Amino acid sequence: MTDHATYLDAKRALDDRSLNRTVLDRFAAELPPEPEVLEVGAGTATMVERLVDWGVIDAGRWVAVDAREDALSAGEARIGGVVGDVAVEFRVADAFDVASEAAAAGERFDAVVGCAFFDVVDAAPAVDALAEVAPVAYAPITYDGETRFAPPDPDDEAVLDRYHRHMREFRPGGPDGAAALARQATAIAEGPSPWEIEPPYESGERTVLAHLLDTVEAAVGETGYDASDWAARRRRALDDGRLRYEAANRDLLVRLE
Repeated sequence: MTDHATYLDAKRALDDRSLNRTVLDRFAAELPPEPEVLEVGAGTATMVERLVDWGVIDAGRWVAVDAREDALSAGEARIGGVVGDVAVEFRVADAFDVASEAAAAGERFDAVVGCAFFDVVDAAPAVDALAEVAPVAYAPITYDGETRFAPPDPDDEAVLDRYHRHMREFRPGGPDGAAALARQATAIAEGPSPWEIEPPYESGERTVLAHLLDTVEAAVGETGYDASDWAARRRRALDDGRLRYEAANRDLLVRLE
């Protein structure tokens, strides 16, 4: 299986083209000239680089938090402590522990950012915790309940049903992560940000697809369903350059207070 940090870096271009620019522009309008931002689930810290490169921010302070040391260390090794004129701090910790400590110390941020984060946590306590430290949350690439692979396979329906079952039963959040966040906080802006991968594959896309197949197979296996034959056929399609993939996501900007 592809290591987590490699996968996160490989999907950067996919995220770049998937982000909903209308929602991003609305987020930019919420920020002061030198914002202080708390990023939860920061991974390899590609978001702060992206927002500086795209001119969304050009100064301020960014606190990147992730529980996975391997991912965060890869980001820190790549960009160091400054991107443009944005000072970047890296904290290997639970995001909600950091928010709780900040609230206790009276520390406030101008915004929280969580890319592909709010579909792997329980939305209600997440909103409550983060509302203590920031007025708004930008939640791009939040899963919106639908995954498709092509060409069709006879086991697709069974496998993907089990995949969504795993999201509901084995982890916080679930397949309706975008809808759950919208129910718990006031949406300022939202819009689709689908992932779409079509052959011929661009740089990094084979790595992303291989990781996603591993993830689906492992998750489905935890529900008691053997998806190994399905995964083997899908890997052959990937090797042959025939596999296509789509996932429904939504970008949300929500008011936490």
